[in-house]
Amino acid sequence: MGTNNINHINCIDNQSYFKVQTCQDIECLLNDSIFTLVQLCTNSKYKLNYIKLDMDDVVVIGGGIIGAATAYFLSKEGRKVKVIERDPTYKNASFPLSLGGFRRQFFQKENILLGKFARDFIYQIPELLKTDKNPNPTASMVPNGYLLMFGSEHAEEQYRALENHKACDAGTKNIKGTELSKIFPYINNEGIETATFTDNKSEGWIDPFMFHSALKSKAIDLGAEFIKGEVKSISEIKAKTIISAAGCWTKELLDDIPVVPQKHTVFRVKCPKHIPEMPLTGDLTTGVYWRPEGKEYLAGSPHSVFDAKDLEPAWNDFEELVWPALAKRIPAFEELKLTGGWAGYYDCNKLDNNAVVGKHPKYENVYLASGFTGRGLMQAPGIGRALTELITTGSYQTIDISDFAVERVLGKSARPEPYVL
Repeated sequence: MGTNNINHINCIDNQSYFKVQTCQDIECLLNDSIFTLVQLCTNSKYKLNYIKLDMDDVVVIGGGIIGAATAYFLSKEGRKVKVIERDPTYKNASFPLSLGGFRRQFFQKENILLGKFARDFIYQIPELLKTDKNPNPTASMVPNGYLLMFGSEHAEEQYRALENHKACDAGTKNIKGTELSKIFPYINNEGIETATFTDNKSEGWIDPFMFHSALKSKAIDLGAEFIKGEVKSISEIKAKTIISAAGCWTKELLDDIPVVPQKHTVFRVKCPKHIPEMPLTGDLTTGVYWRPEGKEYLAGSPHSVFDAKDLEPAWNDFEELVWPALAKRIPAFEELKLTGGWAGYYDCNKLDNNAVVGKHPKYENVYLASGFTGRGLMQAPGIGRALTELITTGSYQTIDISDFAVERVLGKSARPEPYVL
């Protein structure tokens, strides 16, 4: 006899109960590893016995940017959310070690729409995330815009992407390579066939820590609980709804999901010529990307390492890959001086570089949000909203991200997103 044969009741003082009629029913429940007996109740009116079970409403595994955003949106809907994070300092999490980029320039429509949602959310932070303890929340957005440059080998793909940009009203401007230096006079346009840019009111970069702090603070204000702990197995969790937002460590909980840590290195450099108005720029001919940071610059290496054992920066990449690419594209960068750097992880979906979001078909109550491959920060608001809609209504309402479903990766049905920087 299984627990499915025992009548589950939620209506008594809004708690989780099971109706039991025999000792065999009680034994069956206690033998089920996900249940803990709290008390045996008797309803005298109906002469029925009930077992009350100690079960959380929603448990989110992982308190990074995706976990915090999901906790915020679910708490807004009145769900009781508990977030379990093994390292509340977040020193090895993906979001604080990123460049903080925010953009809508992607190939897949879902990614474009998630970028649009995030942009609108960012500008509403002062109102949406305000609390008594944090009366002036901010993500400290620097709206310098976002510039992507493409060589001939990626041009046709980019022209197709622009059709999706137009369909999604992304506000992207296409720039011919020959015209690029007229708009950005410090750029050498050699080898650039086309580029895309969004104006300086739409894209740029934010402070990842401040954004996360604002989301977490508001989620707590709405009733969410953040606790320190390590979950080694999904079966450890007793909850009506379980959400894995474990990022790079997803496979430790769900070994059929192809999401693994991918180490990227970022360098801090100084240049005598300072260009504060420079957008966050990605050169798809080399894979190098950069932006201003105060009076210095940050530049990312195109080289990455899967399953790295540490976060030691790949220092050799600077002279071998990054500096030559920067100096060629922006002649003023020939005088760069390396002043520092760090490495961080992407939670990379090795199938197609796209997110894996939705209900896991092998479980009754397990949902997943992972595999963002460097886009978790910029997609967190939309993903948090989408997961909340799926859990509370059974379907997506704001942005349909059904194509990111778990079944896609289980069936190895790739939908590649080529814009990974």
